[in-house]
Amino acid sequence: MKCECIKAVNEKLAARNTRLALTITLTQQLDDFPTIATEQIDKGRGKLKAVSMIPTFCPFCGVKCREEG
Repeated sequence: MKCECIKAVNEKLAARNTRLALTITLTQQLDDFPTIATEQIDKGRGKLKAVSMIPTFCPFCGVKCREEG
């Protein structure tokens, strides 16, 4: 991510023995993004599996996460 929000939030959460979970993407550039937790509603055979959500803008400051291309 282009901003320093993850670092700043993790520093504040450290006092509570907590940190943000990150998703790492292996593309042309190695990036990490805060994980947006999702869960599967209906479970069982033949049911669609839950998908992951990766933000394109920082959820804290609104800056675009990465340049296109």
